[in-house]
Amino acid sequence: MTADEFASRFSLYPSKQLEPDYSGFFKPNAKSKEAAVLVPIVVREDGLKLLFTKRASHLRHHAGQISFPGGRRDDSDSDLIETALRESEEEISLARVSVTPLGWLPSLHTISNYTVFPLVGLIKEIGPVSPNPDEVAEIFEAPLTHFLNRHGHTTAKPKRGKLTQTIHFMPYQDKLIWGATAAILDKLAAHFE
Repeated sequence: MTADEFASRFSLYPSKQLEPDYSGFFKPNAKSKEAAVLVPIVVREDGLKLLFTKRASHLRHHAGQISFPGGRRDDSDSDLIETALRESEEEISLARVSVTPLGWLPSLHTISNYTVFPLVGLIKEIGPVSPNPDEVAEIFEAPLTHFLNRHGHTTAKPKRGKLTQTIHFMPYQDKLIWGATAAILDKLAAHFE
């Protein structure tokens, strides 16, 4: 799949993807917060790649987990696109101008009480990136095709009281991608079915 073919499957506006889909996840409450992550698609000579981060081991929440760059919406952010791009710049020095926002995947609400909005962005010229050691231990890329065929996607459905939560798992080489990041990847794969 070419970058143009991939991009043609998305549209930023109009979008209903900002309306959360809470099926299989926790429900928001009065203390819920909004967050946005960038699902970065990097154009390489050998095909499209997904860029991931591995969170720093000293972090209070989700330490050592594989994730997409992003985070909590600041009051100063004009919209959730700005949140995703600002957080990506802070976490991995990804220049905002190098990202072409394509569209939204369905949002989800996490156990940590965030409604997360995944923004798919295309990066033709990535430039230098480097992890902010306060937040990120590692940056790596993986072939997009590995995640679009849904091979190896698994779920577990543990019960927490009366609630059954769906937890997604997607291995890649020696890395286990799970939780919200794997759920976003599942939504991305579903977008191409």
